[in-house]
Order: sequence, then C-alpha cells, then structure tokens
Amino acid sequence: MAALDGATEVALLSSFLLAEDRLADAMLRAAQRGVRLYVLTASEQRIGKVVREDEVFEQRMAEQHKKLLDRLAGKVLLRSAEHIHAKFLVVDPQTPARARAWLSTANFNKALEDSVELGVALDPAGARALAACFQWAFWCEAERELRGPGRLMEIRRKHPATPSRPADSAVCATLQDGTALRDRVMALIHGARREILVASYGIGAEHPAVKALIEAANRGVRVVVLTRPRRAVAAGVAALAAAGISVLAHDKLHAKAVCVDGQALVMTANLEAQGLDKGFEIGAIVSPDTACVVERTLREWADTFPWVYRADATRGDHLGDFCAAEAALRDGITRVTPSCTQSLPAVVAPDALHLEDAPTPTLKPSPLAGELPRLVRFTWEVIPPRLPKGATERFQEVEREEAGKDGKPRKVKTRVSHDPRVFEHDNKTYVVLPQAEDSERARRLAADLGAKVVLP
Repeated sequence: MAALDGATEVALLSSFLLAEDRLADAMLRAAQRGVRLYVLTASEQRIGKVVREDEVFEQRMAEQHKKLLDRLAGKVLLRSAEHIHAKFLVVDPQTPARARAWLSTANFNKALEDSVELGVALDPAGARALAACFQWAFWCEAERELRGPGRLMEIRRKHPATPSRPADSAVCATLQDGTALRDRVMALIHGARREILVASYGIGAEHPAVKALIEAANRGVRVVVLTRPRRAVAAGVAALAAAGISVLAHDKLHAKAVCVDGQALVMTANLEAQGLDKGFEIGAIVSPDTACVVERTLREWADTFPWVYRADATRGDHLGDFCAAEAALRDGITRVTPSCTQSLPAVVAPDALHLEDAPTPTLKPSPLAGELPRLVRFTWEVIPPRLPKGATERFQEVEREEAGKDGKPRKVKTRVSHDPRVFEHDNKTYVVLPQAEDSERARRLAADLGAKVVLP
C-alpha cells in the first residue's frame, strides 16, 4: 500500500486474483493523483475453474475479485488472460531514484497476511526487468480488457508497437512461447553439489524439475522439499520421499523458491507444468544477502513445519495427528491414540452353568471418526440362555403306594415334575435353574438327561 501511495508516474501490478480492499483503495488514490495504473489478472473463467478444483480457494474469493474489478473499472487499465499467475508490483520503473519492485508468492488478497509466503524487493535494475516482463504479457499475451463494471471485453487488436521481449538474466519468466524460468530452475538443480531447499505449493510427479530433484538426491545432494498437504501433491511427494528426500508440509504454505548452494530463486511458479511450462510466471535470482535470508527462512520452516511425509509410517510409529496424503487436510485429520475400548453385542452362552463356553464375537473394530487407536480393547456381556418360548414341561413317572378301596396297598404310577423342572422344545431338553443354590442338582440332572441348563 505504501509503495502505491508513493508512486508518482506509473504502477504495474500483476496477480492471479485481486481480493484486497485496502489495495484497491491505494490504487484508486494513486489514480486520483494522476498515476497511470496497469493491472494484469487471470480470467474469470480460470479463477472459477481453480475455485472448483482446488480445495484451498473459496467461492467468496472469486466474488470479491469481481467486486474489486468493478471498483477499479474506468480508473485503471486492466487486462486478463487465462494463463496469468505471476504476482508482483512495480512502481516508477523508468526513474532510477524512485524505481521499486516487489515479487510476491502471495495473491493480492488475504494470503498476504494469512498464508506462509515469500516476498522480495528488487533493485532498480530488477524493477526495470520486471516491468519488461509485465509489458510483454500486457500488450502481447492478454486476452480481455476491462471496459466497465462487469465488462471484460475481448481484445481484437494487439498493440501496434510490440515491446521488446524480456531478456534479463536475473529476472526470468514463463511466457506463452518461452520457458526461461523453467530453464533457470533446471540449471540450478542440475548444478547443485551440496544442498537444495525447495518450497512449492504444487508438485507434479512427472515434471522434469521434480525428476531432477530425485536425480540430485541420487547423486548425494541433500534435498529438502516444503509443500502444502493436498491431494494434488500426493503422487509428487510420494516420488520424492521414495528417493530419500525429506518432505515437510504446512497447511498454509503457498511460497515458491529454490535455494541451491547459496543461491536463491524466488518465483511465482509451482514445480509443475502449469507454471514452469506454460502460463505467465516470474522468477528472480536474488542478491547474495537476500539469498541468505531466503535460505534461513526455509530452514526455519523445515524445523517448525507440523507435517512430515512418511511413506512407511504405521500407527505403531506415531502418536498424534496424521493426514493421508491422498486425502488432504480438508477431509479431516486422523489422530493416532494409544488405545480405545469398544463395546460389542452380547453373546448367549450355550449353558447357564458353562458361561465360559460362550462363543467369542467377531473382534472387528468399528471405524472411529478422526481417530486411529494403536490398541482396541473389546468388551461384551455373556448372557446365560433362557428357556425358549413354547417349551413344554417334561414329566417323570414315579410309582407310589396308596390304599385301595379294599384297604389293601397298591402301586400307582403318576407324572410329577423333575426337580429342577425339565422342558422340551424342538427335540432339545432343558433343565430350568430357578435359583443359584439349585446349581448342583441341575448339573447332575442335565448330565443324566443330556440336557442344557437354562434360566426361566
């Protein structure tokens, strides 16, 4: 904001999207002072596609972008194209005493304050080189121009005076027909001898830059990669980790940089095709002093980032949070816990006097939302069997003597209940145990009858 407030002649701003009201206020103040403002953004179609496909971007960001463009309509000259992704600001590049430029990995929205980002100031020569990249993209690659609120119109004629093609060695770009930025990234990685530190929001598993990192690790270079845990990087980080590369992550990381043996390249492109092979992206080789700061920053991040990628991790190796690489943080973090207890349905014992013979239930843990215990303890109740409904009593015949009509004793057969009582059901015999003190008699009777002991 301060840079725009200090602009006197011209300001050039590029960002994938714009959703920062304070920035818009500063741009409008500059326009009122007579400063010429030129702006590059991604097309609304491209922003809408990213909002749908990338879990990090939210629909409200696209809505804020549209509202901000309506505020700027008629006050700035704004053009857009699907491939615009670079983020930077250049102020008064043709006046060495006032020329200033900033290269940012953050979009000009809340990411400037909320995300893990990098931003570097460039010297007047860097400001002029960055302005040359802007002029090329603005006049030669932009597709639409803001002609009024809600009116991004197709550009039918290119500028009659084509600007010079960017050719600075310290500031390099990805253009529609140029891959100078990719070439610089590859040269840095191929030239590494001791150590490579990389920060990248995106990682393409099949991209040559990622394969070059793996080759560097294979030849003994220490490689550390910092990224954001997302589905889109799962295959890439798996390939890096398989080569022994340390991969750490932060849920707010959006920075992009490559540090190699004391050199540092800060860029707006991710290590993937959309950025290094196509698009409009910017990278800058920073001064040795700034390179030290960038390298120190990446080391501090590596020491403090909360996530580390482990391809071979098991729940026995770790207690605490973990996130499956293919799921990403938005789908929930799972916590490894020491143990948990789960209750299973009760089981019925085959005999009231032999509860120990009850069948063991299936010991299958139930999924727990957000939790993965190392040890699962199961509890269940063993229930003694009960007499089936509809069972009929089985009597026993006993002989007893009684006096006949003539007064003489005679033997009479009669049906009486067993003690304990016995029942039958579906060709099975059951001895009913009325109370605990009858257990021994019930046990003997069941053995004699080949029956099972049950409760009433």
